[in-house]
Amino acid sequence: MNRITAVPEEIYQDEVVLFLADRYHTTPRKVLGRFLEQNGHAPEAETEPFRLEENEMAILRDMLSGNHS
Repeated sequence: MNRITAVPEEIYQDEVVLFLADRYHTTPRKVLGRFLEQNGHAPEAETEPFRLEENEMAILRDMLSGNHS
């Protein structure tokens, strides 16, 4: 499994990430932080009141692995 250790800065401004942030009423950084937590790259924080759905996780995995255009 590829471990994601750094999120490219431009990802925080991606329209998908911005959409998810709006959907969950949070910031792009919190969306990506939650993604890393759910994906096993960071310890889960009990303070985040949302969980990303599996399809959202798959989209973010593809984005961060460089498989999107």
